[in-house]
Order: sequence, then structure tokens, then C-alpha cells
Amino acid sequence: MKHNTLNQVAAVLLCMVTTNVLAAEDDVKTQLAKPYVTVNGVAQPSARAEIMLREQLGRGVSDSKELRDGVRDLLINQSLMEQEARKAGLDKAPLVQAQIDLAQQNILAQTWQQKVLSEVTIMDDEIKAEYDKQIARLGDKEYLIRHLLVADESIAKLLIEKLQSGSKMADLAKDYSRDATTKDKGGLTDWTSMVNFLPPIADVLPKLTKGKFTQQAVQSNLGWHILQLEDTRPFKAPALETLKPQLTQIIARRMLEARLLKLKNAAKIQ
Repeated sequence: MKHNTLNQVAAVLLCMVTTNVLAAEDDVKTQLAKPYVTVNGVAQPSARAEIMLREQLGRGVSDSKELRDGVRDLLINQSLMEQEARKAGLDKAPLVQAQIDLAQQNILAQTWQQKVLSEVTIMDDEIKAEYDKQIARLGDKEYLIRHLLVADESIAKLLIEKLQSGSKMADLAKDYSRDATTKDKGGLTDWTSMVNFLPPIADVLPKLTKGKFTQQAVQSNLGWHILQLEDTRPFKAPALETLKPQLTQIIARRMLEARLLKLKNAAKIQ
């Protein structure tokens, strides 16, 4: 008898919890459906304002009356322009319709990705395996180089002749290099592991000795490179804990890609 009573109490409590959750969800839906502002009789739901507010808060903007007033003004302006666009029949244009459909498709696709990623469970041993894999790719050495990039091979040959005649790589880089990230530093890069260099550069660097420059320009899809090896040092790998967020993201993204590939393979695509 007592056991049955406990079961009845548990059932009542579960029913109460379920009812409260559903009521809370309905309350949220009701609040989001309420007009945030009405323009010429056309309501702008609070849900739209909530999305705009979250976007701004996600960018680090502080919640304030000014922010909410700004969102309100933006909704008013957008509503006025939308109304005028509809009066002009712009919403009936085929390419406009396609843009609207594409925007909806994109939002749903992104929301699906977020849902899949939120359901991913990644174990510590998976993170450790990914860490070992990524560290192995980086190699055991870092390079400090001076780098000069030009558009034409003829210019590169001329600059190499200048270097052979005693000109300084730093001076030539400032005057001639098209690489915006190193030009103002005399072509000097940051310490970089081999995996982060373009393949043609990565092929040449191990053959250079300290202080020497390439006797022939190296071509890539960016142009023609002249390289000078400043120094090397052993690569000190960051601790696993430091890289854990990035590693987790890499694994999660790979799982998402596998899920999408499975869907693609099962899909009827014509």
C-alpha cells in the first residue's frame, strides 16, 4: 500500500514538473511573439529584437537603454523600408525570392550544425590523440626568416644580384616587398614552424644555412619569394590544456563533416 502511494506521489510530481516546463515554454513563446514596436500597423515581434540584442551582446556590447533604443530604431527603419519594398512589388522579383529562400536555408543549416555540435561528446583520449597528431605535424624546429615578395621573376633576379653585391635584405624588403605583414619590419617574420609555410618555401628552408639567402627566387601562387634564414630554434609545443579548446573544436568539426558526408552519401542527388 505504501509503495503504491509513493508511486502515485512520484507520478503527480512528474506531471507537475512537466506541466511547469511546458507552461514556461509557452510563456517564452508568448513573450517573444509580443510586438516590440509597431510601424503603420505592422508588428515587429520581440523575437526579432531579441536576436539583434543577442548579436550585439555576443560582440561584447554592454546591455543598456541606448542599445535597446538602437535596436528599436533599426527595427523601425527596416520595417519602413520593407513596407515600401512590398508596395513597389520588389518582394515578387524572382531573385529577391531566391535570396529570401537562401537566407532561410542558410539559417536552418547553421542551426542544424549548432544542434549537432551541441550533442557531440568528445573523450579525453580523443583530445590527446589529436594533440599528438597536431604536434607531430608542427615538427621539432621553428624558423626565423626574412622574406621578400615581388610580382615578377625578373625583379626577383635583380634583387638577388643586389644581395650578392652586398645589399641588405632588410633594406630591399622595405623598398620592394609586396608582403604587407613583413615589409615594414625589413621582411622579418615571426618564429614559424614548418607546417605554416607555403609548400614551395617549406621545401627550400631546410636547405638554407643561417645568414644565407636563396640564390634563386621561389615561386608560389602569391608571386616570387626571396628568403634569408635568420635563425632556427627547437620547437616547444604548447601544453595540451592550452590547446584543448582548439583541439575539441577540430574534432567536433570533423564529426560534423562526417555526419554531413553520411547524409550526402544517402541522399538522392540529381
